[in-house]
Amino acid sequence: MADFKFEPMRSFIYVNVAKEDYRPLLQRWLYKTHVPDSISQFEPYVTKYAFYPSYPCPPDGDRFGYAKMQLTEHHWLVSDLDPRLGIKAIAETFPPEVLLWQGNITPEILEMMKNGPGPEAASEEDGDIGNEARSTNVEGANPFIFCFCPMWWEDDIKGAGRNIEDGANYRWNFAIGYPEGVSTEEGDKWLFEEVIPIFEKAPECTRILHSKVKKEINGGTGMEHVFEMFFENQSAWHKVAVEDTKAIAKPAWAQQDEFPFLKPYHKIIGCCVSDFTMSNNLANYRGYMPRR
Repeated sequence: MADFKFEPMRSFIYVNVAKEDYRPLLQRWLYKTHVPDSISQFEPYVTKYAFYPSYPCPPDGDRFGYAKMQLTEHHWLVSDLDPRLGIKAIAETFPPEVLLWQGNITPEILEMMKNGPGPEAASEEDGDIGNEARSTNVEGANPFIFCFCPMWWEDDIKGAGRNIEDGANYRWNFAIGYPEGVSTEEGDKWLFEEVIPIFEKAPECTRILHSKVKKEINGGTGMEHVFEMFFENQSAWHKVAVEDTKAIAKPAWAQQDEFPFLKPYHKIIGCCVSDFTMSNNLANYRGYMPRR
């Protein structure tokens, strides 16, 4: 291990739930199976592993790619994708149904994965098939968005000095990318000259932080930036993100008619969460203990 590159960074996984009927299934798998699986794999080189449950989806949230389940955050000391970490004594339990619950595959694709001929077929116990499918983008479904960023925010755009006694924070964490054919330079000019100033000027938005996605880690899943913006509550978010942004002209490359003009869950995804979570798993997890 001495020759591993020490590379502190953090990652954000935006976990959606495709429909409410899937929420109990996804939540059970996350807390009963996935948390202990994950801790057993990466505890030596991860310092934080936390689930931040999403606040309820705000009005118009779907067009922003609102992830209705949670934001998952890891703090890494080395890259989890280093090939030397690929040998697992016990494989991750990742049934392909999880991808359906998250909206990453369709029911038809699940049927093919479970029963179809050839290498696509998978059993419920076959974690590797499900794990590999997380990196694919299938027609009719949404990609699995897993963004790596520097450990510390790179840009403090607004609200420096805000402290925990300044009030509750409704924190909108989101990742953003650009449509095919739009260069990073063109997209960034639009984002930083037309969009971010709207939020900077709005008194309802109290904090803006930004980092670039470290695409060298896993390709960035098509995303360029991660932002976190603070508001007092859902209404304040809606006033700025939905009402104030009506002043932004629709760009020629728009993938939808209204702001943010990007394809939801593909080129923009995020959720609103609190400052604090009880699901700081390395510190708090004590197993899946059902309510009596």
